[in-house]
Amino acid sequence: MKRPKKGEFAPFHENYLNQVPKRGTLQGLLKKTFLDLQKQLLALPEPMADFRYAPDKWTIKEMLIHLIDAERVFAFRALWFMRGDQAPLPGFNQDFWMEQVDVRDRSIKDLLKEWKVVRDYTLALANQCTEAQSEFMGTASNWKVSTRTMFWVIIGHQKHHEAVLQARYFNQN
Repeated sequence: MKRPKKGEFAPFHENYLNQVPKRGTLQGLLKKTFLDLQKQLLALPEPMADFRYAPDKWTIKEMLIHLIDAERVFAFRALWFMRGDQAPLPGFNQDFWMEQVDVRDRSIKDLLKEWKVVRDYTLALANQCTEAQSEFMGTASNWKVSTRTMFWVIIGHQKHHEAVLQARYFNQN
């Protein structure tokens, strides 16, 4: 699946899309980025999973559930658009969603198992998406967006949070 072009995404998607590695296929990058972050997270001592670098910031486990939730939303949007549905989809308020999350009794390993299921779904959806469907436009958060944008944003969103993990969490010890 080709990468999205200008005019296929909202301005705020550009930051995520710029973080996607320049080389690689969508499916290859979905697999590789998941495995790379999984390896890093499994290497952490379990107490580190509850670390937050500031009082109002997410823990590593909370960031992981945010990645899972966001991927579910982006993949649903991709499905919605690739099926040609023109009804607009709402945005989602990540901060409100996180108020409803409790990961205190969950481990990194458990969260990664859940994310693997979500990533496998994303891959299955991407594999069935034709090039024509990837160009279908839909509306999400009051912006016109292509199906393929949603798939590529999943990778860029993950890379964005990986950079935060590297800068604010992993380098604290």
